Amino acid sequence: MTNYVRNILKVYRRATRDDVVSGIEWYGRAKRAATSIADNTKLPVNTVIGVMAALSPNNRWERNVSDTETMCAAWINGDDLSDFKVSCYNAMKDKAWSILSDGLTEDDCILARLNGQKIRSFYSNIRGLDEVTVDGHALNIARGKREGLTSDKTNIGKVMYRELQSAYVRAAKRVGVAPHELQAITWTTWRREYAI
Repeated sequence: MTNYVRNILKVYRRATRDDVVSGIEWYGRAKRAATSIADNTKLPVNTVIGVMAALSPNNRWERNVSDTETMCAAWINGDDLSDFKVSCYNAMKDKAWSILSDGLTEDDCILARLNGQKIRSFYSNIRGLDEVTVDGHALNIARGKREGLTSDKTNIGKVMYRELQSAYVRAAKRVGVAPHELQAITWTTWRREYAI
């Protein structure tokens, strides 16, 4: 755990001013993107954020937003699930579609449907709830080395997920930022450094 905190702080200390600003604003921008989709489709914003979270695993952010727009528009237009493509696993596409088809709007219901650790945390962060999203990038940052996200080395079990969340919370206390902001700041720094 101590090494995780140390490595997170090393990346944080390499953050440029732009990295810090981008990280602090990241989840707010994500919520604005979801709100824009909700406004355009007349769907509840929580529902849109649930779709966005479900479509997020191994999906670049820009593509995640585009896929969310595509799926929500398809739902509103009365299209079938097979009428459009998104860049994610079929199981995640099905999960996102089920959020729409079941009309889920409440946090508890959406979180239960999402059920995966990362996507539940991602939903919570975009909603503005107190959580730390841990993905393969966050694990790489905590370990202080880059591994491919499709490698078994970046699989995160429940115990490790909680350890990593705790490490981000401890590191955030040391530098006086919110844990989800620290995670986003270190991600924007990591992304810049590795041209991800």
